Amino acid sequence: MNYEKKPIPKQGGLFYGADYNPDQWQHAPEILERDIELMKQAGVTSASIGIFAWTSLEPKEDHYEFAWLDAVMDRFAKEGMYVFLATPSGSKPMWLSEKYPEVRRVNKDGIRDASGWRHNHCLSSPIYRKKTRAINAQLAQRYKNHPALALWHVGNEYSGECHCELCRSAFQDWLKKRYKNLDALNSAWWSSFWNHTFTNWGQIQTTDASIDALQLDWLRFINDQHLSFMLNEMVPLRERTPDVPCMTNFMGTHEGTNYWQWAEHVDIIANDLYPMPADCADSWRYSIQSDFIHSLMRGMSGGKPWMLLECSPSSVNWGKINKLKRPNAHRQEVLQAVANGANTIHYFQWRKGRGGFEKYHGAVVDHEGSNQSRVFQDCAAIGRELNQLSAVYGADCPQAEVAMLYDWESRWALNASQGPKVLAGGGPFKGDLYTKLCFDHYEALTCCGINVDQVSTKSEFSAYKVLILPALYLVTQEMADRIYQFTQGGGQVVATCLTGYVDLSNCCWLGGFPGAGLAELFGIWNEELDNLDDEERVKVMGQFSGFARDIAERIHLRGAKSIAQAGSEFYAGHPLITEHKCEVGHAFYLAARFESAVLVDFYQSLATRFDLSCTLDADLPLGVVFRRRESADKKYGFLFNYTQETHSIDLKEHSFLDFAVSSNCTGKLELKPYETRVLQI
Repeated sequence: MNYEKKPIPKQGGLFYGADYNPDQWQHAPEILERDIELMKQAGVTSASIGIFAWTSLEPKEDHYEFAWLDAVMDRFAKEGMYVFLATPSGSKPMWLSEKYPEVRRVNKDGIRDASGWRHNHCLSSPIYRKKTRAINAQLAQRYKNHPALALWHVGNEYSGECHCELCRSAFQDWLKKRYKNLDALNSAWWSSFWNHTFTNWGQIQTTDASIDALQLDWLRFINDQHLSFMLNEMVPLRERTPDVPCMTNFMGTHEGTNYWQWAEHVDIIANDLYPMPADCADSWRYSIQSDFIHSLMRGMSGGKPWMLLECSPSSVNWGKINKLKRPNAHRQEVLQAVANGANTIHYFQWRKGRGGFEKYHGAVVDHEGSNQSRVFQDCAAIGRELNQLSAVYGADCPQAEVAMLYDWESRWALNASQGPKVLAGGGPFKGDLYTKLCFDHYEALTCCGINVDQVSTKSEFSAYKVLILPALYLVTQEMADRIYQFTQGGGQVVATCLTGYVDLSNCCWLGGFPGAGLAELFGIWNEELDNLDDEERVKVMGQFSGFARDIAERIHLRGAKSIAQAGSEFYAGHPLITEHKCEVGHAFYLAARFESAVLVDFYQSLATRFDLSCTLDADLPLGVVFRRRESADKKYGFLFNYTQETHSIDLKEHSFLDFAVSSNCTGKLELKPYETRVLQI
């Protein structure tokens, strides 16, 4: 091979491509040639390869075959395209699964999985860790200097848990390191309840729903095991290819993985997202849900470019009803990611396979195999447009004035606790009360035209004007002190129902909620929590009016003032929204899950009072959203119509250059359903 190693696109470049499975087409080499031709037509620059190709690489133990992958890598290099080379740990070879049964997971009932499926390997198995490192070392050694190698795609969508004896023993060892002795563990877990006091480490099981602290620690352990497994995979990659970045694909707000911790160990943030089409009056909310997840990735990347590593160019095959995307929706989803800082757009998948679970999953190339399909033409048009937008990729997303804390530990602790309402319903957040409360506030801020950065408990808050803490259920004394310091520095803090209930071990704070001194900061005492039926509403009156649902707290004023009250139920007249002056800053407490109208009015009042900047100084209809990316000398705007209706936007005195038509936009601008305009400001 004498191909010149091209520089990998950095902040100012774009990757556009898909997951590609040439290992499934080794019997048909003409398919590779046809795919290369079609990729060039579609503007593809890159592909993730080898994700589930372990048996093709190692058909029997310690016997490796790389000829097919050599051919693929060489063809990509010849065409100046890049490969995200995957480590194949996400799916075990049958020979490995059958020879070493310990690599197969055991469920909560003690039953070991059969061979097959995917993402079901034991995280603690020394054999599986050894075998993954061995195949990864082979890949790294063989392709370390290959001109097509751009990135390592480490594993795939790490998820799930195992309850085998290896994992139980590893969990017990993890607990020993955390608590040092059983007295400390029993105290932290409040294990005298129901006579659960442990007198020997070996008594501790991997699951017990009656010990919510155990459940919380189990989730922490599983997260740490996944992270440890990924880092084990990366060892030979780091050793042999220290200059090749490593990433893995996150899954948005996935329950079992605290991605704030993972973000510290990967070189680039990457995420998979599959928005499901919705034909309903408020379908625009589904698009803002995607923005919410994109903003989480942007937060993990520190505002720098990140990767949308999987999305579908058409339908999926795993939903209850797999609808096709309506005209303009696919382009809008792609540009949403770009507007939120993505410099990579990859699809799952490039070509549909002939058989298996995903043979009907959307792909750029259909079973028909030509460039004539609607989806291929759509993807090719997007490829051309993304190439034309090259100037945008050197721009970051500007730091917002408002930060929102998203905390997996609060989510885990809340979900492990019996008592607070469990929400029904589907969507990307399903019955997750914690994440839905976070999204409520993100959506309201978006409707107000206010940009939001998502942050972690380790983030620095001082540069923000407003810090929002939706349902910060688990609060340490250290975190409470940081929140207090934020207000003393002149910041405005907003907390919601379910804030400050438990400590690090999921034990309730004594002295009243919110605990750890936050009751004094907010000037309230939260005495009781009312869980409402799905159809119930509590009327809200005062400075803000509307309704609350699902959760309402009965709080008392202890220095704060009430700015909105309950207008129904036996606690009518009790405060639902309070404000407490804290020397320089202010602390607001929202003691219910409010419907959108209340939250929008609340945040509009904060925007006026504390001079919060809007993303665009224009009156935008509900469901029309504006996002920005900025470089040192240029600013770009993305104007989205997330609705199924045509809207006319008054740009007032603004004048923008429309990239699509290379002409200025002034005055009235009409946006058709799902239409997106990319503008230079």
